[in-house]
Amino acid sequence: MPNINATGTNGSPGASGTAGSTGSSGVPGTAGDCPWSAGDKPPGNGSNGGSGTNGSAGSAGQDGTNGSHIVIRVADFIVGIDVDTRGGRGGNGGAGGRGGNGGQGGAGGTKNNCDRPGNGGRGGDGARGGNGGRGGSGGNGGNIIAVAGRITTGALNGNAEGGNGGIGGAAGSGGSGGAGGSGHQGGANGNPGNNGTTGENGERGRDGQIIVQEEDAP
Repeated sequence: MPNINATGTNGSPGASGTAGSTGSSGVPGTAGDCPWSAGDKPPGNGSNGGSGTNGSAGSAGQDGTNGSHIVIRVADFIVGIDVDTRGGRGGNGGAGGRGGNGGQGGAGGTKNNCDRPGNGGRGGDGARGGNGGRGGSGGNGGNIIAVAGRITTGALNGNAEGGNGGIGGAAGSGGSGGAGGSGHQGGANGNPGNNGTTGENGERGRDGQIIVQEEDAP
């Protein structure tokens, strides 16, 4: 008797999230009056860099489909039968997008290097990485039922396992903090962004039943 393949279809993987944007750079400080005289305008400080934007989350993996239920009726069960009704595997979740980097702080203002420059602006903070998408659930295995009028020496080689769940998507990494601007006192660097969270794995599908029974064949 020929082999029977009635497995479920594997789920498609989820899409990866998009990366966040880099923060804007700080504006340099205004130039001071030169040469310096009492009451003249001192050099201005640079402005802070902007924070990056968050990475987006990855999408969930597609669920696998169920294996088909199969019923085989034969008069004499005397040959081997291979039947595969496994459930489809769940698709893997998409990875989270990387967080955007912080923008560089603006440099302190000066003029012709004759004044002490202003202070540099602080670097922008890096943004959080996107979360990984959830893995798709595995499909259920289909039932396999063999009904024979008489069972002799045959064997039913069946596989009705449920499909494995998809793996959760990787977490997006946080963006780097922006560098502080140069100046009389250099600006502090921005803080790095936090990583996103890893997606959950999909659930495994239920196993189907394999049954061989003897009764009067039609």
